[in-house]
Amino acid sequence: MSDELDDVRIERATAQDALVLAGMTLRWDLEGGAPNRKGFLDEFASAWIEQGEARPAWIARRSTGDPVGFVLGILATSLPSLRRPTGGWMHISGFYVVPELRGHGLGERLMREVVDWAKGRGLYRLQLNATDQARSFYRRAGFGSPQDTLMQLVLTDRLPTS
Repeated sequence: MSDELDDVRIERATAQDALVLAGMTLRWDLEGGAPNRKGFLDEFASAWIEQGEARPAWIARRSTGDPVGFVLGILATSLPSLRRPTGGWMHISGFYVVPELRGHGLGERLMREVVDWAKGRGLYRLQLNATDQARSFYRRAGFGSPQDTLMQLVLTDRLPTS
């Protein structure tokens, strides 16, 4: 582990962290070139709190409390079936590390935390949409292309860009 990360801890986010997650998401979006929007922080925080346990999140913070990374997920649980295990899966909808800590191991620590949590909950799959620049990171973390049986129907022209 890098000395840069000695004072960084990772914790599951709670409702009290909603504005921190909103601020980190705003930073990530602005870094990606999205235009700012008035009221975004409150809009995000309210939506995240409202969705509760279906939206697990983790925040990496320095000992000062300053956030330096986060992961957002969307849980999908499966009903009992005779053909497949009961459990569920999670889509990782957001994964961000501040630029000054990229390449120091924080992303790996965040991913390990999420994977351990998912295994502990009995989830059978994690999935995400990888940007071109993050694809090698996710491959190193064990992600690969989905099964041939996984398909999608695009319902809007507003898909995330790589």
